[in-house]
Amino acid sequence: DIPTGLTDMSALAAGSIHSLALRADGTVAAWGDNTLGQCSVPEGLSEVQAISAGSGHNLALKSDGTVVAWGWNDDSQCAVPPGLSSVIAIAAGGYHSLVLKADGTVEAWGGNDQSQCSIPVGLSNVTAIAGGYQHSLALKTDGTVEAWGLNADGQCDVPAGLSNVTAIAAGGY
Repeated sequence: DIPTGLTDMSALAAGSIHSLALRADGTVAAWGDNTLGQCSVPEGLSEVQAISAGSGHNLALKSDGTVVAWGWNDDSQCAVPPGLSSVIAIAAGGYHSLVLKADGTVEAWGGNDQSQCSIPVGLSNVTAIAGGYQHSLALKTDGTVEAWGLNADGQCDVPAGLSNVTAIAAGGY
């Protein structure tokens, strides 16, 4: 059930068994299953400009370019690297977290059993990121896509000749 009185939202994000809403005032609301703490929004969290929900964890991008994470942390997906700054986009995967920095580079942390955090060598000029269950995607300024991580169902097999891409999203598999 959506919390009573939840209005003036600017973004929504859905995890495996929980949901998030970003209010226009920069605060976050969460609802659904809270077994892993994924609905326990950190007290005082404000000035949020973007949200992302993973399987059991969440990311919030603050207006100062820093990231806050909460929820399930078995694979250190909530362990934001110390000193991380200049972040312009976030993506919560199944058990990992991704950020896009202002310089077009990507950082990742958390579960890496399928190399979903093993960023391809030389990856740069990135404009968007997406986190799937155990794979990651990056959209580059030239309109091409890079993918890495679990590829059991071809989710990392970017079609040959794919170009002029303007947006990406990653699903479970």
